[in-house]
Amino acid sequence: MNTLYDDLLRNQILPNAFSDWAVYRKDLTDFILQASEPGTSALIVGAGACSDFDLVRLKRHFCQVTLLDQNEQAMAMGAARQGVSCAPGELVCADLVGIPPETYRRIADHMLALLRKELASGRPDGDRFEQAFLQQIGAAFRDKQPRGLLQGSDLFDYVICCGVHSQLLTVFPQMALVYGRYIPIRYEAVAACIRERIPAVVSKLNDALLGWARKGVILGLEESRLGMDGGIDGAWQALRDLEERDLPIEAQTRLIWPFDPAQKKAYAMRVMAVEV
Repeated sequence: MNTLYDDLLRNQILPNAFSDWAVYRKDLTDFILQASEPGTSALIVGAGACSDFDLVRLKRHFCQVTLLDQNEQAMAMGAARQGVSCAPGELVCADLVGIPPETYRRIADHMLALLRKELASGRPDGDRFEQAFLQQIGAAFRDKQPRGLLQGSDLFDYVICCGVHSQLLTVFPQMALVYGRYIPIRYEAVAACIRERIPAVVSKLNDALLGWARKGVILGLEESRLGMDGGIDGAWQALRDLEERDLPIEAQTRLIWPFDPAQKKAYAMRVMAVEV
């Protein structure tokens, strides 16, 4: 039986992304090819369905391309759609944050039972439900431990990570939006709980990206959402973290990521090649 987490996971794959992102995919792939040496190896972190990468061109350029994501099915689907076959070991299923799917599913089941109990009472208590949800989130972070991540001996010449930092901790706020349809909880309380944990999670991911690379890391980070003020949680913390590390930037460009044209949702991306 699917949980709310499974539904949210499926919704992360936009049905028209591959066609909607054609220009962005070409421009991003162009930058990657120009910023890396041919015949080297590459790891794409948070590859997902690979709608933002031209795998055919990357496979021709690099001697080895490895995909890493928590959703192995999405990676396999994305590679197959581009007619790319992946050898054993080229699809790595790993959790970047440390909260595994079974934890999200357990929390979703627990909160669903609480929600049904509150609604059946005839007097649903939003504050009580919200506090229970925050307690579950707190426990998930206390117990978190990244799994399936590559070891220090698993190095690649280049590590590529685009549009990932902003997606690391989106599940719990998305859950809150769904629960808020049925019981009055404060979305901002959940968002604030997550936001205070973002810097540490982002810093650990950047540590991993830099540690896996021999030559360089190619990053794509959202500087803003078009038509809206303010930075993007996860992305702006990553940019700040990189600035504090004072790493040499060999090349950079800015692209428009047409994330969801139907919803008029697009991002101004800063794409950079960082020397390690």
